[in-house]
Amino acid sequence: MTGYAGSVFNNPSGLAPIRALSLEMTLARLPDRSTYLMGAAAARVGRFNVGGGYQYLRLPTGGPVYDNFAGVGTGVYRRGGIALGTSAKYVSVEDSGGVITRSATTDVGATVALFEIAALALSVHNLGDWNVSNGGLALPRSWHLGFSFNLLDSFSNGRLMTTIETVWTEDQRRRTVMGLEVGAVVKGLGLVARIGHGGQPGDVAGTLSKTTYGGSIVAGETRFDYAYQRRSPLGNGVHLFGVRWTP
Repeated sequence: MTGYAGSVFNNPSGLAPIRALSLEMTLARLPDRSTYLMGAAAARVGRFNVGGGYQYLRLPTGGPVYDNFAGVGTGVYRRGGIALGTSAKYVSVEDSGGVITRSATTDVGATVALFEIAALALSVHNLGDWNVSNGGLALPRSWHLGFSFNLLDSFSNGRLMTTIETVWTEDQRRRTVMGLEVGAVVKGLGLVARIGHGGQPGDVAGTLSKTTYGGSIVAGETRFDYAYQRRSPLGNGVHLFGVRWTP
């Protein structure tokens, strides 16, 4: 979501709405005893926003892969309603024998805000691929085009926003994902529910659930998040818990 630190993983220009600081963390303990962690931080510095984050997946012992790690650093320039951003990304996979394969790449993105009720965003992931060790990893390039529209006045107590995103990934078919957010926040306290539905990546087509459910408890500048997907890239029956703080 734009305006939060976790945008560093999706579209670097999504940091632009952050006015001061944003911190975000996610944790999941998976049914197969894997552990997933995500942390991100971002801040406004003049006309720029800077941020960074990491994602870590620790797999159960006995399998061929020990863990996966991704780290990203992001910079964004904003002028008026236009934001341009770029990220440097490091990805590594360690196998059960202790051999680590590493690669580096970049993401770029742009967002155009429209009258505080809508935004059009474009990003390109894995633009360039540099092998750091052991031949590197296959990081297919992908293009993402998204549009968000707030159906209610952004200054009202209600929340009703829809998002649509189309993704083109190298050697895969185009896929489109749609999401809806609905809720209410009164005097800084509220509940927000979300649902997302759409196509799956071509390399895992038919193995993932097309629908994801989630929501947030809003308490002032803090949000407590939850999401569930029956079959996800992280495993089956995945429950994600997170917290965001954006003063």
